[in-house]
Amino acid sequence: MKKLNCDITSVEVLNRDVYLVRLRLPATASLALEFQAGQYLDICLPNGRNASFSIASAPELERMLELHIRLLPDSEMSCAVMAHLQQEKTVEIEAPKGACCLHATTLGKDDRLVFAAASTGFSQIKSMVEHLLARQVKNQIRIYWGARDAADLYQLALPEQWAREYPNVHFVPVVSEPELSPDWVGRTGLLPQAMLEDMDHFADTQVYASGSPAMVYALLDACEQHGMHADQLHSDVFAYAPRPVK
Repeated sequence: MKKLNCDITSVEVLNRDVYLVRLRLPATASLALEFQAGQYLDICLPNGRNASFSIASAPELERMLELHIRLLPDSEMSCAVMAHLQQEKTVEIEAPKGACCLHATTLGKDDRLVFAAASTGFSQIKSMVEHLLARQVKNQIRIYWGARDAADLYQLALPEQWAREYPNVHFVPVVSEPELSPDWVGRTGLLPQAMLEDMDHFADTQVYASGSPAMVYALLDACEQHGMHADQLHSDVFAYAPRPVK
């Protein structure tokens, strides 16, 4: 794990409260920062406080790092992070972090990969999927992205493009409160429900979940009830928000 100063190359608005942040590592640091798809980093503010964000870009981009950051107006920390990123030219990061990650070389040829993301959890999933596509894996890849309304699917065109261009990729967006999006014609309901409607078995399947603890544990419970073993589901939630031991 290293601390590095990055150039802030751009901050773009993706929807009403999510920003796409692009960082560039120093040329001398690109080889030093080796991370796996799915890992995260800490943004280190000058006041000594840190905030964690998934790396949304694949390791293959080397010097370029991408983050998807939701601004929470009632959070002092969230506002401080966005203020720094929008006003300064550089930012210090600490990386890589996290054990929920994957590498294409570790996959079996029959492994099926299922990715479940809620809201900005898509950032972690994006890194993993783009890594797999860059390595030209042929494994079946199923992606479920859940949000309250259609506006929260802030990069909807990207996974739709993956599904069009790669025959092994299947993408399902799910909106839980369709009344907020009158024009939505896709799947509705809760993400675990939508995923299980499509899953007839969990043999040779690995599930990667990125979202709130409530979502991840709801998904775990639902999948276990349908025959999945707990060790087939991978998430950072298990490290930072473990369930109390009964």
